Amino acid sequence: MAKKTAPTTENAPVIDESSPNLSLWNSVQATDPDYTKAFSRSGGFRGTAINHTYQTKRATEAFGPKGLGWGSTVLDEGMEHGAPIVHEKHGVIGHEKVHVLRIELWYELNGKRGSVQAFGQTTFVGSNKHGTFTDEEAPKKSLTDAESKALAMLGFSADVHMGLFDDSKYVNDLKARVEEAERPKGPSLEELVAAVNAATTVDELRAVGQKAAALSPDDRAKLKPVYTAKQESLK
Repeated sequence: MAKKTAPTTENAPVIDESSPNLSLWNSVQATDPDYTKAFSRSGGFRGTAINHTYQTKRATEAFGPKGLGWGSTVLDEGMEHGAPIVHEKHGVIGHEKVHVLRIELWYELNGKRGSVQAFGQTTFVGSNKHGTFTDEEAPKKSLTDAESKALAMLGFSADVHMGLFDDSKYVNDLKARVEEAERPKGPSLEELVAAVNAATTVDELRAVGQKAAALSPDDRAKLKPVYTAKQESLK
């Protein structure tokens, strides 16, 4: 039998990011870090949770209001046995109950209807360091879990699911892009430099300086010496 060789970058498949089939994916894959939260679970599992209301807003942006452009239908649900619940004196006193449901998430895109299915699950009755518990919000959490998984299949917050949030540089660059997009739009650096040079009074110069608040920190630093020089000339 021929020995198998490990895949290399030379023969690895390459995804064409410009493919029209990726247009939706590319438009919704980036996640605003402000709507994420790191979490850890028993067994050492760590991950990044995404705010579901944020995901709902992104889906509404892509498809339209929920119920008109997209939505989900519960196909089936039930309770499953989980791990045994052990009492320190009486041994096994029962088993965890896990709420499980399956949904179909549907959406309208380019005049066509599509759908994907996904499962969601939440521990309904379980135990932790404080003892046994019952989570009365388990059905709601399972639905949220299922919708999040279904949206991920379409590319929503794919950067989190692909592990990119494990890279601090990626997250920092993403925060910078979000801040840049949210920064109030105003005159460019070149326009403000021209306005500073054209100012003939201190009041005109001060009005130009107020508009500089919309510039990035780097551009404000570049404008400052021009502004200061003009300010001195008008004294």
